[in-house]
Amino acid sequence: MVSKLAKGIAFRYLVKPEDGTLKKILCISGGMVVGMVIIMSLYGACEGAFHTGNWSAVPVNWLLNIPRNFIMALPVQFFIAGPLVRRLFRAAFPVGKVLA
Repeated sequence: MVSKLAKGIAFRYLVKPEDGTLKKILCISGGMVVGMVIIMSLYGACEGAFHTGNWSAVPVNWLLNIPRNFIMALPVQFFIAGPLVRRLFRAAFPVGKVLA
């Protein structure tokens, strides 16, 4: 869900098909981080409310969780998870070697 939205926004507004690979990676990964942080922060706020029973605190906790999660998720995506997954997938599925 987030991947399609991030790619759609990135290729519609931020990058062109002829732009460099790094620019495409940063725009799509950044867009996915934003979408996932918003959704997962809401999930975390609802999970906390489920355990405490304080459902009225969900909006405040959601808004407090977004910057906290964003601060952690963006560097992890750009410096650890993204490069590691790209390396693993390029090793498992080399360009020109996978049958369509």
